[in-house]
Amino acid sequence: MIRSLTVVCFWVIASALSADPIDFNRDIRPILSNYCYECHGPDSKQRKADLRLDEEQGSRVELKSGVQAVVPGNLEESELIYRITSSDADERMPPKDFNKQLSEDQVKLLKEWIKQGGNYQKHWSFIVPQKAQLPKVRQVKWPRNPIDYFVLSRLEKGGMKPSPEADKATLLRRVSFDLTGLPPTIEQLDSFLSDKSPDAYRKVVKRLLASPRYGEHMARYWLDAARYADTNGYQYDTHRSMWPWRDWVINAYNRNLSFDRFTIEQLAGDLLPDATLDQKVATGFNRNHPITIEGGVIGEEYRTEYVVDRVTTTAQVWMGLSFLCARCHDHKYDPLSQKEFYEFYAFFNQVPERGQSGFTPNIKVPPRGVEQAKAKLTNSEEKLKAKEKDIQEAQVKWEKTIKLQTPKSGWEIIKPTKVTGGQGTTFKELPDTSVLVGGNSLPSETYTIKLKTKESGITAIRLECLTHPSLPHNGPGRAFNSNFVLGEFEAEISPASGDGKLQRIQFKRAAADYSQKNYHIGATIDGNQGTGWAVDGPTRKENRVAMFIADKTFGFESGTDLTIRLQFQFGSIHSIGRFRLALTRDVDPQLTHGESIPQIASTLEAKRTPQQKQRLRSHFLKTAAAPELRLLQSNVELLQTNVKRLQGQGATTMIMQDMPQPRATHILYRGQYDQKREVVNADKPAFLPVLKKDGSLNRLKLARWLVDGKHPLTARVAVNRHWHRLFGVGIVKTTEEFGVQGDWPSHPELLDWLAVYFTENGWDTKALLKLIVMSSTYRQSSKTSPSQLVHDTENRFLSRGPRHRLDAEVIRDNALATSGLLVDSIGGPSVYPYHPKGLWLELNNRPGYSRTYKQDSGDKLYRRSLYTYWKRTVPPPSMATFDAPEREFCLVRRSRTNT
Repeated sequence: MIRSLTVVCFWVIASALSADPIDFNRDIRPILSNYCYECHGPDSKQRKADLRLDEEQGSRVELKSGVQAVVPGNLEESELIYRITSSDADERMPPKDFNKQLSEDQVKLLKEWIKQGGNYQKHWSFIVPQKAQLPKVRQVKWPRNPIDYFVLSRLEKGGMKPSPEADKATLLRRVSFDLTGLPPTIEQLDSFLSDKSPDAYRKVVKRLLASPRYGEHMARYWLDAARYADTNGYQYDTHRSMWPWRDWVINAYNRNLSFDRFTIEQLAGDLLPDATLDQKVATGFNRNHPITIEGGVIGEEYRTEYVVDRVTTTAQVWMGLSFLCARCHDHKYDPLSQKEFYEFYAFFNQVPERGQSGFTPNIKVPPRGVEQAKAKLTNSEEKLKAKEKDIQEAQVKWEKTIKLQTPKSGWEIIKPTKVTGGQGTTFKELPDTSVLVGGNSLPSETYTIKLKTKESGITAIRLECLTHPSLPHNGPGRAFNSNFVLGEFEAEISPASGDGKLQRIQFKRAAADYSQKNYHIGATIDGNQGTGWAVDGPTRKENRVAMFIADKTFGFESGTDLTIRLQFQFGSIHSIGRFRLALTRDVDPQLTHGESIPQIASTLEAKRTPQQKQRLRSHFLKTAAAPELRLLQSNVELLQTNVKRLQGQGATTMIMQDMPQPRATHILYRGQYDQKREVVNADKPAFLPVLKKDGSLNRLKLARWLVDGKHPLTARVAVNRHWHRLFGVGIVKTTEEFGVQGDWPSHPELLDWLAVYFTENGWDTKALLKLIVMSSTYRQSSKTSPSQLVHDTENRFLSRGPRHRLDAEVIRDNALATSGLLVDSIGGPSVYPYHPKGLWLELNNRPGYSRTYKQDSGDKLYRRSLYTYWKRTVPPPSMATFDAPEREFCLVRRSRTNT
């Protein structure tokens, strides 16, 4: 991949053409990289005339024509100078069809370089940073911390002065947005303005760094880099649940998890000894990539794409390098061979995943509050147990009165009047009143079932999921493995007369005769599309039954129109293949036509099963016990329902995991999945520091290598990104590119000093940010003088304070906060705020595939933008308008939006 080099700033050229010695990295490498490396660089297959100019040895070799490209100190003998100055179009370099020609200043630089010996240097960012001595400055009272010495020294060399400090109101607004993404409140502003103490600003910074809003704001940038979204991308773009990873990131920033641990847990948390649930969830970083569910794809082709994505994202995020350029051939600019690309690829090639619908490995994450709910339930159960003697005596008397009562009616199977689904899906009624589904197989589907009943006082609805020979493996589901995942079960009623509005039925409990691990039946009534009920279709091809108990009886005396919706959002056709519905009026409904309460009471106590005893006790406490006992029982049932509801709200989220038997990794010819060549083992590129090979290499060793303090890139890249966030541009302008094609740092010594400071201080992110925002450099006024516009147009010298546009999310959050509408709850499933009606439907032309945007209500409309549901093919329009990315790929630097 060829990337155009940013034009070298005028002040670098001016510096190089002065009496200062030529610096190869600063002055010469950018020219050679931009004009020469494409044909005379690291890529051996594209190299012309056997001339290599990216390393000193290659420039000194005598070529077949008998000439030498660079002869130190000798312009006349240096073929490079002859070629770049020749008037012969056939001899001139770069050739005319290259469409880029050297300027006179660049030719002068190359001549001066050869005069001074034509020396080469290792690329600056591939050298381990050293902590330089603080430079001497004339304006000794201005610096507040080491940052200011480096900045002021550069300003003084350029004949400039720093700007005065910004006024307090401006400074408070700046640091509040930079550290929390939110404006200060009126009360915070008044407090700061009235605080005349010398450490007033320091107290503000401390408060902001301790705010939970800090973690949310910091996470937003990381989500871009990690290509986080709530959907799978590609053509169908169906739902996924990666928000537990997003919440992990927020929490990590808020508790100031050191950046080395932040790195290790995301790249290899699953490989840590006794890995915790949180550490496994952290590895979702490298499962955030898009995943296809499209039928007919070649699985290995897409699995290869997923691994390539992990390679390029990891390299971009932690090293600032564009590894993708070496997928098909040797890198044209950096010393990275195609073989080394696939050696790095081997670290991420061990996940036991599929290319089509590759949602495993995954893990069930319980929701927040479930442990507290369990504790409350235990406490209530103990209170009820303390009344056991009173309960037993009262129950014996009650049983004698009901033994001769007539049994209840049980379940009544009900015939649908109409069933509809996605485009091309068919529904056939069978003689037993069940419905067989056929036709199109849609990854995302909703069955809408219309029924009529004359009954009132209905307590529950039963759903039978039945097998059939026409379904895969004669199972109950339409998935290839005969499974299904029922995401949501919804029902609503209206009077059969048609003169009343629809009423939504609320269900207090759901039960099933079997639930697959991590796919409990309670997930069907939790309102979360990312969870659902499954039945282990691959191993249990059996009829299944579930019931949904309403929180109060329903039905109209004059007759009822009942609408039931079965929603399937899991993907890969995970819908029910045959079903049947029934209703009951029983106070204590059972899944099947079981014994009635009077029948159980008539059974001798010694012969009752544990299930019969429990059912009889529960019914007595709910319907016939003393008010005090009824209240206790009601409280227990409410808490039981709450625990099940919370357990159902947990998310199944994707994580990293390595296969027991390693998968062989091959060099792929031209990057094609089916063109396997030489087998390679996991390793790092040769130009980077040694990675100890004590045993086999894996992701954990790779992660530790990245943050061992000797890596030349990791700390520099991280520090530069934080600088970019605060100043609008990094010390290295190309925050995404620290390779040969990247920009030269505006303040190289400052960048290295900060990188070493970061590692020496335990990779403490909050300490780093505090150091920067406390500096005089950051606290300058952003007002621009005419002189600064001429001599420091882009503020690369840092002669004034930062001033740049707010990002998309911050614009919305600012409006919500200023209006008093912002809801400050943290974490949880993504929300659906206001959204243009029909937009998903308009932009997704695949029937049945997450086409309907269901707007939330109440507090969910006003949560921070970080929590807005992110659909890759239709990003939130209020944010896309301001250049928020689609998040299909890693992005470490957004475009700035001016409107």
